[in-house]
Amino acid sequence: MKNFRKITIALLLTSAMACTDGFEEMNKDPNRAEHATSAQLLTNAQFNFSTNISDEWNNGRFGMYYAQYWSSTYYSDESRYQIRESTNQIMWNTFYTDVLNELQEAQKIERESRWPGYKNRIAIAEIVKAYTYHFLTDIYGGPIPYTEALNADDVTPVYNTGEEVYAGLLATLDEQVKLLNASEPSYLTGDALYGGDVNAWKRFANSLRLRIALRMADVKPAEAADAIKKALDPANGGIIATQEQSALFRWLPSPPNNNPMNQAFKIRVDFSMSKPFIDYLKQYDDPRLPVFAQPLLNSGNYVGEAYGLESGDASSNGDPTLVSLPANYAVGATAPTIWLDLAEVKFMLAEILARDLKVGLTGTAAQYYQEGIAASMRFAGVREENIAAYLKKVPYNTAKWKDCVGSQKWIGMYTQGIQGWLERLRLDFRDPNTGKAIFALPADGSLDPDVTDVSRRMSYPLVEASLNGTHYRTALEKLGGRNSKGVKNWWDKY
Repeated sequence: MKNFRKITIALLLTSAMACTDGFEEMNKDPNRAEHATSAQLLTNAQFNFSTNISDEWNNGRFGMYYAQYWSSTYYSDESRYQIRESTNQIMWNTFYTDVLNELQEAQKIERESRWPGYKNRIAIAEIVKAYTYHFLTDIYGGPIPYTEALNADDVTPVYNTGEEVYAGLLATLDEQVKLLNASEPSYLTGDALYGGDVNAWKRFANSLRLRIALRMADVKPAEAADAIKKALDPANGGIIATQEQSALFRWLPSPPNNNPMNQAFKIRVDFSMSKPFIDYLKQYDDPRLPVFAQPLLNSGNYVGEAYGLESGDASSNGDPTLVSLPANYAVGATAPTIWLDLAEVKFMLAEILARDLKVGLTGTAAQYYQEGIAASMRFAGVREENIAAYLKKVPYNTAKWKDCVGSQKWIGMYTQGIQGWLERLRLDFRDPNTGKAIFALPADGSLDPDVTDVSRRMSYPLVEASLNGTHYRTALEKLGGRNSKGVKNWWDKY
């Protein structure tokens, strides 16, 4: 028995040694890469960014409320400007950790490998980084960690001012447009927006330059005009000029890759169409109304929910017989997340001419205004005869260009809650024909003592005060000394 035990133990030891010899090699999954590629990191960054700006929290309970596209059916605190701090922290973290850091890692891989086309791939990632910083600085009112934000050795980055960030973004876009070279390889896979099309990324970068320039045009007109000239210069690759050239993140029919708002509506109905938005669409018999909203089940009418009701205060609770709910245009499984589209570009061209910026742009403001409306309607599937009929109801008025462009751009940006809100702040538009206000005050009042009509910025996540206290306090000094949602963005002059 003793000899048998010795033999058994010896066999087990021999077997164990044999099993561990080459164990790591044997347990490698041949179908899974050990290290992420730059293409995978780019896809992940684009996915994370699109989710961050289009989910039920940052779009539904933030952007879509502040732009007054939607109202709340149950929990209305956010529509009355009382935010959930945990959600704000996640939004901030996602932009920096799950988007910007992913892009920086993709660029690091390309710099180290230097495979043919690496300069194009680095430039594309840099343009997406610029787009991400553009959202961050505008959402949080200007000062954000920027030049030192992605330094792993510096956990307390300085906050650059909004003016510094904008100057940096314009310089970056100028540089990347020059670096992009269509004769060199690019991303073969991984680019969910343009499939690595270098010329498409040039057009996107130039169109983004237009947006940034116009947003600061009231306070830095000379710098804005210079940036617009560069963006419009044909030698730099042009701007988005067709719907097919629009930057859209396209979702797939099934989770986890379906539109995040679609997934949220499968669980419960937290959002309805807002009364201000529905009423304005009905005022001019807008043919996009049945595309944007669902009719009441019992009557076929379109009814919006009063904006900013106290929770439980005579709200519809999402009852489709009482209030219109968002249609598939916004909450369908494959409804795309719009990064920057043809309609917005057309409205920007109208504004450039309305401001008489003298940048060499031909045409008229009225022409581009009408083209912007038409582009929005065609994207929504509206028939041409209905587009022509609508244009007659909303003529361009030179003396009220902000109201004309602002109101129609706002409608055209439906689903882009954050950008719709920012344009509302910048242009302060009213109905151009009646002069009446389009937006409503929260029906049951604001829950933020610093905000009466609409938040002017998102407050910084509170954890910044403890993690990066010195620079956080310096940033607050530039915002009047308080982390208030009532402080205007630096470009919001009026």
